[in-house]
Amino acid sequence: MSAAPRGVGGGARQRREQERVQKAADFCASVLTDGWVEVVSDRATECVTEETWRRLFSRRRRRRCKLLARMAGAILACKKKLHDLVGAVAAWLASLLGGDRVVQSLARELASRIPLPPDAKMVATARGLQVAGVLLCVVNGDDLTRCQCFIDLALEEAKTQVKKILVAALEDWTDLAQFPAKPSVAERGAYGTAGG
Repeated sequence: MSAAPRGVGGGARQRREQERVQKAADFCASVLTDGWVEVVSDRATECVTEETWRRLFSRRRRRRCKLLARMAGAILACKKKLHDLVGAVAAWLASLLGGDRVVQSLARELASRIPLPPDAKMVATARGLQVAGVLLCVVNGDDLTRCQCFIDLALEEAKTQVKKILVAALEDWTDLAQFPAKPSVAERGAYGTAGG
């Protein structure tokens, strides 16, 4: 999430967001143990090479969380744009085939809202990047409320849902596809740069 806009209500909004992130961090603290770090690392290396995973934890670890958060946000935003593009193509085809505006609208809406096969992979990838960012911060000993990947999750989801995502990372990472972004989050696109 980007910082709250300056001006009327900006400070109050920022305090509410910080409070929400703190509550989520407190709620999820029991999950983020040494055992979580070890198991999540093992699960991650089922999806990426050990070389890539090792390099992730080499130099510049603190900066990488922000990069992971930004990439996850971009993937979630791209998923929505992909749906919009497919919807536009469907509406165009309907118009070529003589469909009136209602038929075009129906084609556009169906094509843009019915889940596509790549959806699950995109969501699992975005959530995997966020989990990796949280893991980096936990390994670094950073305050979770300063972890951009955790901040994005906490501001996007209820604290119980954040905990479910962190617990799901203990299993098969394809299960992370069960946690798509809410439409309003995907519409905002890539996230800002608060935290570490």
